[in-house]
Amino acid sequence: MSTSPQFPDGATGIAAQELNTTNVAGDYHDQRRIYQDNRVVFSDSGSSALNRLLGHVAHGAVHDSAERGPDAPKCHPETRTAVQSDIMGWITLGEQDETPRRILWLSGPAGSGKTAIAGTIADECYKGGLLAASFFFSAFAGSRNRRWKKPFIPTLVYRLIQHDSIAGLKEEVLAVIERDPMVFERHLDQQLEELVLKPLRKVAGRSNAFHWPAVIIVDGLDECEGDGDSSSGPDAQKEILSSLSRACADPAFPFCIIVASRPEPVIRNFFSTSAYPTLNIFLDDKYDPDSDIRLFLEATFSDLRRRFNLPSTWAAKDAVDVLVKEASGQFIYAATVIRFVDNPRLGPPQQLLTQVLEWRSLNNSKPFAPLDLLYDRILRTSPDPLLAVKWIRFVDSQKHQWLSTSLGYLLESFPGETEYVMGPLTSLVGLVNEKGEPDFRFYHKSLLDFLNGPPRSSDLYINEESLDCFIKDRYYQTLQGVHWHHIFGLDPDANANAARGPQSKAAGGLIDIPSLDFFHSFCVSLIRFVDRGRNYPSEDVEWWLLYLPGFVSEIPKMFVSIHQQVSDDGSFLSREHKPL
Repeated sequence: MSTSPQFPDGATGIAAQELNTTNVAGDYHDQRRIYQDNRVVFSDSGSSALNRLLGHVAHGAVHDSAERGPDAPKCHPETRTAVQSDIMGWITLGEQDETPRRILWLSGPAGSGKTAIAGTIADECYKGGLLAASFFFSAFAGSRNRRWKKPFIPTLVYRLIQHDSIAGLKEEVLAVIERDPMVFERHLDQQLEELVLKPLRKVAGRSNAFHWPAVIIVDGLDECEGDGDSSSGPDAQKEILSSLSRACADPAFPFCIIVASRPEPVIRNFFSTSAYPTLNIFLDDKYDPDSDIRLFLEATFSDLRRRFNLPSTWAAKDAVDVLVKEASGQFIYAATVIRFVDNPRLGPPQQLLTQVLEWRSLNNSKPFAPLDLLYDRILRTSPDPLLAVKWIRFVDSQKHQWLSTSLGYLLESFPGETEYVMGPLTSLVGLVNEKGEPDFRFYHKSLLDFLNGPPRSSDLYINEESLDCFIKDRYYQTLQGVHWHHIFGLDPDANANAARGPQSKAAGGLIDIPSLDFFHSFCVSLIRFVDRGRNYPSEDVEWWLLYLPGFVSEIPKMFVSIHQQVSDDGSFLSREHKPL
C-alpha cells in the first residue's frame, strides 16, 4: 500500500507540501484551552484544526490563486461597464430594495464573458474590502478538486475566517473542526450549518457588521461535476444552490451571493422555481456586447501595431467590423482571434489576421457557426489535426485520473511530439503552467463543446470508439515504452529490455523525471484500459518491478491486474479460466 497521504483532489504529497509551507500556527501553540463567556478565545489545537481545514480546501479555486494566475479571464479596461455597474450597485445597495434579492444569477451563452465579469467583480470587491469568499469552478483547467463539490464549503469557510473584521469567527470555526473532524464528510447543508451559520450566530454583535465583507462569488457552477465519486454534476449543482439559498434565508447570514453559470437545465429550473427571490442578469444584446468587443479588438490591435512596428492601416476599421460581426456577441471568439494573431510560431500578425478574415463563415444560420469555423481552421494548422483532436479529447477524458502536468508522459511517443502536434494550437490550448512545467489547459469550454459531436466539428469529430482505442493504445505503448535508459542511466546495449516506459520531456523536448504521481496514476488506471486485442507478456510489468522499485508501491497491483486476465502466452483468458 502507498504511504503517501491522500487528499481531496486526488494528488499525493502536494497538499502536504502546501500545509508544511503555510504558516498556520499563529497564536495556537500553547497546550491550553481558555473559555470566556462560554466561547473559545484560545485553543491549543487551533493549528491542527486549521491544518484539517486546509486539507479540504481547493487552493486553486479562489479568485487570486496562483493556479488561476495573472492571465485569468478579466474584462478589458472600459468594457462590460454597464453590467459591472449593475452588479456593483446590487452588491452595495441591494439591501435597500423593497424586496431585497440576495442571490444574483449571472448567465449567458457560451463565450459571453461570464467568468471574465465574475473575475473582474471579484478583484474590485477584494480591493474595496467587499469580497467575503469566492470559488471558481473549472471542469477543464487547473487542479481536479476545482470541479468537485466536496471542497466547496471548506474553501468558502477558509476565506471567511481570514477576515479580521468578523471578530471571533476563526476561533469558533476551528473549535467546531476540533470537536468534529468528520464535519467535512457531511452533506453540504450540514457543513454550512456547522461551519458557517452556527459560528456566525455566536459572533453576532461582537463587531460592527457594517465593516464586514459583503459578497460571495461562485463562478462556473455548471462545470461542477459532483464529488469525483458517486455524485453527478446536476445533483451536485442543485445541492450547492439549495445550500446557498438556505443560507441567504437565514438572518445570521449577512452576505449576498453571485452565481455565474451557463443556463443549463438544472440551474435554470432551480432559479425559475425557487421560492427565494433572485436577481437574474442575462448577457444578451441589452448590454451591447458588440461595442465592448470592438473596443477590446481595437485596443489589442493597437498594442500589436506598436510591438511589431506595423503601419496604422493594419487592422483598420473594416477589418474590425468584420470580426465584430463574426463574434456575434461571443467574447471568446474575439479573445481566440487575438491569441491566434499574436502567435509568432505561426507567422507574422499581418499574415495571421489575413487568414482569419478569409475564414469567414458561409453559414450564419447556426448560433456558433463563426466560432466553429475559427476552431476548425485553427485545429487544421496542426501538422496532424486528427491526432491533435485525439490529444484534446484524451486530456478531457482522463482529467479525473491524472494531474494535467503528468498527461504529457502518457501522450508523447517521441521526444518533442507535444510541440509538433500542439505547438500551433496555443491559441486554444495552453501547454505549460506558470512554472514552465508541461501542463495542458483549455482556454474555454466551448472548444470541448465544438469537438463533442459531428454536427459542429464535422470530419474532425472523434467518436467514442476511436477515442477508446487511442487511450488503450497510449497505455499499452507506455507500458512497452522507450527511452527510460536516457532518464535512469541504463545501458540499452547491455539490456535490450531497458528501453521501456513513458517518454519524459517537457513541452520543449527536454528530458525530465516523471513525478510519483505519474507512476501512481498509471499503475492504478492501467486495468481500466487493458486492450484485449494485444498480448501482455510477463516481461512488460516485470521490467517495471526490476528497474523502478523505488518509484511506486502500486507496481505489484499493475502486475496482478493484468496477469489475472491473461494466460502464460499473453492472450486473454475467458472468465471461467482466469487464475485466482
